[in-house]
Amino acid sequence: MLLEKEDLIALNRTGENLKSVLRHIVAKFPHSAQTITGMSHWLEFNRSNCQRILNGVQKSKNGQQVLCFLPGIAGLQEFLLQASKKPLETQLILEASKAIEVFDSQIKKYARSHAELKRILSNNSVKNNQYNSSLTAVEKREQHYLASKQLIGSSVDILFSCYIIKENDENKEFLQEVAMISKRGIQRSKASPPFVQFYTHPHPEGFTSPENISKDSRLDTSQFHIGVIDELSSNGVLQAYSSYSTSNSGIVFNDIEGNECAPFDATFLFSNPDELANPLVHQSQCSSTSVSIKNPTKKLLTLVFLEKKIDRCSTVNVGCYSGNQKVEEGKLRADDMWTERLPEFPELNVLHPDSPRARINDELQIGEMSDYLFTYSNFNKDDFVCYLLEVDYPIWSSTYRVYFEHG
Repeated sequence: MLLEKEDLIALNRTGENLKSVLRHIVAKFPHSAQTITGMSHWLEFNRSNCQRILNGVQKSKNGQQVLCFLPGIAGLQEFLLQASKKPLETQLILEASKAIEVFDSQIKKYARSHAELKRILSNNSVKNNQYNSSLTAVEKREQHYLASKQLIGSSVDILFSCYIIKENDENKEFLQEVAMISKRGIQRSKASPPFVQFYTHPHPEGFTSPENISKDSRLDTSQFHIGVIDELSSNGVLQAYSSYSTSNSGIVFNDIEGNECAPFDATFLFSNPDELANPLVHQSQCSSTSVSIKNPTKKLLTLVFLEKKIDRCSTVNVGCYSGNQKVEEGKLRADDMWTERLPEFPELNVLHPDSPRARINDELQIGEMSDYLFTYSNFNKDDFVCYLLEVDYPIWSSTYRVYFEHG
């Protein structure tokens, strides 16, 4: 049997749901019962099924893998029965029971058994649905872009973001995040909302306006910074700064004087020394960095430079989520956000920092721009692993999130 793309998406979502509810149950077990042998002894439960559950919770990279790793329905139901005999929250058991019911109904819908469903998922073949294949995913996103651009009267040609994430040398409790957000070819009509650059860090004390960042500026790692990069922005951007919007944590800009409604570029720099918990010293479950598509955008390019010693203890993945739902740093994993994930599967590539794709993309000198950020930060690129996210016509009003699950 071949599955349609929509069926695979539904099954993937079921797997993410199961992973989330089962992981929350296992997290309530004594630490000694969070291993195969310890769980089997504590629950008086089949050792092989304990291994399958832990594989589904700990080793799966997506929802389809979860469904393949987990035991069948009988094994899952017996696991819940044994877990319900322990002093666990009833709500956790009920949520897991509902997720298993959905899994059971999907097995019956798509296959004759769990084993057959695993074979189908491993095959990875998708039925050619003539109706749904009339437009490719990129073509659908392009239509969405064109309609959204006309609707709100503004757009961005290229949104380039670059993140450097490393251990904070001055405070090992946190990671140091330095970011560049560059919007190229910003177009606005007279009727469009004002141009706003958003950020999530609390408003810095004594803030009056963004800093003027130039090639001679250098990072103070102890402070939160937000600034406009002079060499990578159109003339007049910093002078057009209007106000800080407390309601949505954004800096607001007027039209550039003498350049109203003409396309312009704006590049921002952020430094966050105390938002991301350091997984090397904390029991942090998930760190993430994200780009919210606040304006209809032709192309999204994101480079994430993750310090190698953090990369070695992390599983890195990417997802597209509705709105701007925030992952609660250090507490939530990506599968906790399974209800927000959109049926959009962007690709994340590992690159050498000096590879052609990390230097020039869509005629944009992203290598020179990332070099600028490393010079400002005084960090060495050789100490980092480079990830690239590239999306044509990213979905307006969504968030593309690169997240790192630890442990």
